[in-house]
Amino acid sequence: MSEVNSSSEATEGGTDPTEGQTFGGGPVVVGVDGSSNAQRALAIAASLASAINVDLVVCHALGLMTLIDGEHVPSEGHRTDIEHLLRDEWCATLHGENQLRWRADVVDGSPASVLMALGHDLQASLVVVGSRGTGDELLLGSTSHHVVHHCDRPVVVVPPEDRVEDSKRG
Repeated sequence: MSEVNSSSEATEGGTDPTEGQTFGGGPVVVGVDGSSNAQRALAIAASLASAINVDLVVCHALGLMTLIDGEHVPSEGHRTDIEHLLRDEWCATLHGENQLRWRADVVDGSPASVLMALGHDLQASLVVVGSRGTGDELLLGSTSHHVVHHCDRPVVVVPPEDRVEDSKRG
């Protein structure tokens, strides 16, 4: 891992907040669930992983319910279906990326817990998560909110495309 570049100037309070911290070397971890915003998060995570020359770890948290073909179904008994969706459909855009080293895993647990545990265990450079796609534009979804507030790794939250378009018009 490479050290964070820090300036020689002392910050307010007399300590350098980057002292002893490291950045890079660990993978970029991203959660996907088949939604369009998860696809945006995946594309951004892949770009970031390429830019800092690290691996990409794509995960889907297998909880109690899963969305398959637009329907919520119990996850139990569908693990193989979900693994195929993850690798063949949700990660389809990565298959042609020759310079990107990546893997995709289905992991048991809640999305926030899975992202934070993988981020910690893999000493991730970044954890990437999509924000809620509906509701108040000032609120994060429960997964992104929990990850932002509790993860011990840097977190990138990706807004839905419609929020990006709205901000360009406003």
